[in-house]
Amino acid sequence: MTTFSTKTLQIPIIDATGENIKPYGHLLGDDVSKPGLGIPFYQERVLEGENIDFSYRGTATFRTAKIMPGYPEIVWLERHMHMTQMFIGLGQSPFIMVMVPPNHQNKEDLPDLSQLKALRFPPGHGLLLHLGTWHDFPIACDRPVVILTANSDEVVTALTQMKEPGEMNQGDVYKIYLPKRLGCEIQLIVA
Repeated sequence: MTTFSTKTLQIPIIDATGENIKPYGHLLGDDVSKPGLGIPFYQERVLEGENIDFSYRGTATFRTAKIMPGYPEIVWLERHMHMTQMFIGLGQSPFIMVMVPPNHQNKEDLPDLSQLKALRFPPGHGLLLHLGTWHDFPIACDRPVVILTANSDEVVTALTQMKEPGEMNQGDVYKIYLPKRLGCEIQLIVA
């Protein structure tokens, strides 16, 4: 890959909350959202929440990925315009998501890094991204973490058809290489 002159953006890792996740998506955690769905079975022992607004084009796919611990330099960001991708941490390890809010409504083709955040999700939590949220793949903290990912088949197919890492704009994946597009890479500040 071509070498680019880059600067390093350092960003702190902050804990995800229902409030600070709003620009990027919805926090999924240890409680149901808007309880009271009218399903008449098991009412004495089950509190039903509303449907999670996972949307996709084509066929939905669910898979797991085990992420090894470490804090890599972030050089890729991507977005999806036809899917509200979902990441859920399984087990007892937290994970980090590096994200920028959607900006496609303003006809923007590059992320606004002034709004960049690195949010740490507690074990057993996850998030449902808004359409167009710029993001990298989840990052494990100090221990491996298994992530359940809800995708569309067209996204998985597009990614697996790549012969080597590179920018792409196909199959609902618009992925950019930050050193080339914005002259930077992202480094997480680990406290």
